[in-house]
This record gives sequence, C-alpha cells and structure tokens, in this order.
Amino acid sequence: MYKNAILGLVAQTAIHAGASSSEAAIDLPIQRETHTDWPVVFGSGMKGALRGHFEGKLDPATLFAVFGPDTANAADHAGALLVSDARLVLLPVRSMTSHVKWVSCPALLNRLSRDLKRMQIAHDDWSLEGVSSTTALTSNHADDLYLEEFRFSTKVADLTTLLATLVKLTGEQLAQELKQNLVIVSDDQFRHLCRHATPVQAHIAIDNKTKTVKPGALWYEENLPAETVMYCCLSCTDGRDAQRQSATQLLSALQKPLAEHNFLQVGGNLTTGMGWFETQWNQGATNV
Repeated sequence: MYKNAILGLVAQTAIHAGASSSEAAIDLPIQRETHTDWPVVFGSGMKGALRGHFEGKLDPATLFAVFGPDTANAADHAGALLVSDARLVLLPVRSMTSHVKWVSCPALLNRLSRDLKRMQIAHDDWSLEGVSSTTALTSNHADDLYLEEFRFSTKVADLTTLLATLVKLTGEQLAQELKQNLVIVSDDQFRHLCRHATPVQAHIAIDNKTKTVKPGALWYEENLPAETVMYCCLSCTDGRDAQRQSATQLLSALQKPLAEHNFLQVGGNLTTGMGWFETQWNQGATNV
C-alpha cells in the first residue's frame, strides 16, 4: 500500500543543483533531464534535502523508518519514503515588453497531469489548443509578446482549470500573479528557453592579502532563477523497521513539520543564501 502526496516547490532564491561535469563555457551547470533538456533536481538530492530538513524534527526511530538507517546500518532495512525528481512546471523568463512571465509548454503540463493522476490528486482536465511555434497562449495578454529574443503572437484562452491546478503547487498567494503572467509556448520553443534563458553568473576568488583575483580563480555557474515552480512526488509504504508504522502514520509525520515551517533548502551555496524553496503539501489518495 502506498500513501501519496505531491510537494509543490516555489523557488524563493536562485537554485543550484549541480551536474557532475562542466558543459561548454559553463563550469558548473545545473542538472537536466537527458531526454528533454528540461532542468531537474534529481530524486537523490531531494531525498537528502528532505532528510536534512527533518533531522531534529522527528524522533530518531521515525526518521530511520522514513528515510532508512544511517550509513553504518544501511543493510538493516530500506526507508519507507519514495522520492521522485523535482520536476519543472513553470520557468520564469524575462520579457522585453512586460513583467517577467511564467512559461510552460504542453508536454510539461501533460506530464504534470499524469503525475497528479498517479498520486491520486483530483484535478480537472485543461485544453491547450492553439499553441504553435509562433503563437503562445495567455489568459489576458492580447498583444505581441517578447520572451528573450523571440516574438510571439498571443491567443487569449480560458486557462481557469489549469490555473486552479497550478495554485495547488504555488499557494493561493500567487494566484493573481499566475493569472496575469502565465504563458504557454510550444514544446520546441520551451526547450530552447530552458537551455538559453537560465542565468549564468561569473564567480571569482579574492586573495585576502593582495585583494586581487587569485590566478585561475574564475568560474561560471548556472542556476535556476527565483520564482521557478517545480514539484516532487512522495509515496510512502508501511515501515520496514521493527515498529512497522503504517504508511499513513509515516507520511503524516512529515506533513506536520512542513506545515509549521514550509521552507526547504535544496542544492548548493547555502552559505550564500541560495537553494530555498517554499513548499505546498498536496495530499493524495492511497494506491494499493
């Protein structure tokens, strides 16, 4: 038996979940799905971030039941919690003619719909008819729209059902901003934006004595921008430890601390204030 939930994630700061190797001129790129090129935070990183968040908030027995025992006793049993990748939903993209837009595409939103069904979270179907390589869907923007170097004609569409689902991931406080700034572009155009619209920052290291840049201490780091919206699927089985707590008990043990402090640090550069998500808990039904 699996008890399910989806954790909505809204980036409050830049996020750097780093890949293992450099890429072209970028020394520290972000993680991406191989087949889509979409940014992602892999499940192993999400699980580690969640475990770190709950250490000290759960009693040790429940912590080990949920996440598994410490490394020295890892062979005793597996943890009860299944953690997916953090998947992208909305990418903030700058516009030459308006406020920053939250951009998505049909393939991404169709995958979200499938994940909601798998997690047994009710939602209404939405229609995304009219999207093309030159036409974007919006809920209220009738003029031509510029995203980075691309110009799109716009089609005003009824996105009410889609917006209602997205608010489950972002929280009600962003409902009006979503309505004003949501844009749906084609899958191909979105892939290009995912590759070329993410910020890349130059970093240096200063010699403390000379106050000049250390030789060779220049590197470029890619990040996901603040206001990026993602989600992570959580499923829990009955505990495999001696206590044998139920899946419902274990998942509920996670929900309460996240309700009390719904911010989660993920990825690198914690000491420079990066990696913070605001979370939204969405309870699903039980899969047998």
